Amino acid sequence: MLINTGEIVAEVNTIPEGLISKTQVFDAKTPITKIVPAVQECDAVVVNKNNEYFGIIDFRMIYRYFQDLKLPKAEMASKFATRVPRVSNSTSIDDVIDYFHKARTRALPYVRNNKVSGILTRSTMIKVLLSLNRIRGLTVKHAMSTPLIAIDVSASVPQTRTVMKNNKVNRLAVLEGSRFIGMVTNYDLVGVYLKNNERLPERKNYTYTPSNLRLSEIVQRNPRTIDQGRPLEDAVRSMVENKVSSLIVTKGDSPIGIITDLDIIISASAEGGAGRDKIFISGLDAETYQFEDELRDTLKAFIAKTEKFNRADVNYISVVVKKFRTKSYDISARLSIGREGTLNIHTSGYLFERTMADMLDNLAKEIKKRKEKHVTLRKVLHERAEEGQGE
Repeated sequence: MLINTGEIVAEVNTIPEGLISKTQVFDAKTPITKIVPAVQECDAVVVNKNNEYFGIIDFRMIYRYFQDLKLPKAEMASKFATRVPRVSNSTSIDDVIDYFHKARTRALPYVRNNKVSGILTRSTMIKVLLSLNRIRGLTVKHAMSTPLIAIDVSASVPQTRTVMKNNKVNRLAVLEGSRFIGMVTNYDLVGVYLKNNERLPERKNYTYTPSNLRLSEIVQRNPRTIDQGRPLEDAVRSMVENKVSSLIVTKGDSPIGIITDLDIIISASAEGGAGRDKIFISGLDAETYQFEDELRDTLKAFIAKTEKFNRADVNYISVVVKKFRTKSYDISARLSIGREGTLNIHTSGYLFERTMADMLDNLAKEIKKRKEKHVTLRKVLHERAEEGQGE
């Protein structure tokens, strides 16, 4: 059943301590293999260095270093930990939303008396947003991610990871022929190899290797789904009641997208006005931070042009910048526009400004392509209606 948080937060604009989850704390020198079981139990764990807060580790950070479907056993927690903003009972809801968007972690550390005493999870945050009516009036279509990338159930686990990596996604729909049968996540891929050599009785003599493990053995069959036209509030209720962080979005009987708890938080930030000028930017480092004001001006002009030529309001644009050790950039953008729902674009390159320009160009092309598709559809429907009247 959905936990009723309305009585706790309905009258306040901050996060009460009663909503904070307990977690485990590790030293920065702890081997990552000893931390993984705790991460599987909690949404995130806290890492300290010299008894001071150093960062947190969640499953996404472990997956990032999950090379060749194996973890580097000798690596310490300090390599995996990410320093993210801390929250307290004085942090505003809008600031918490902004922190989740920028950090993109499963949880944020909660501070009491200058010490981290627990974590605020995404699953708790979406319940807070529900109780505060911050997502009322929104539908699943306005928050979901598209397109839905799929893979056949006959694929191997390494092939599955390659498809995720190439498409920069953490979840895939799984097909058997043309029939949708389930979903697989990066958590599923890592989880197979993090069971400390546990085996089912009938598999005791079976050696797990990346090449002989098939997707059919780990696929989540019959995952939770939700129709694109349903209220976003229903998506929150379904996630909480079923203890999941994502849902497959359908149109009729066909899967068309995915919605996650982070998608819901981002949508709430736009609805509540937490973003400046409908613009949300995260991932800028010391080198690219100098471009933030220029980037905001560029995005503001892009929004104005998009609204003018498409005669539709832009709800928000979210831009996430990732810089790799190769000094290349991956820039992902999500645009929520009018009744069209969301558009997602990924662009990579070696020069930040050039990559950003290419990303906006690709986004404009995608907007045009979707608009042309809708115009064609309306034309077909109109012609069919006239034919019906003629009969």
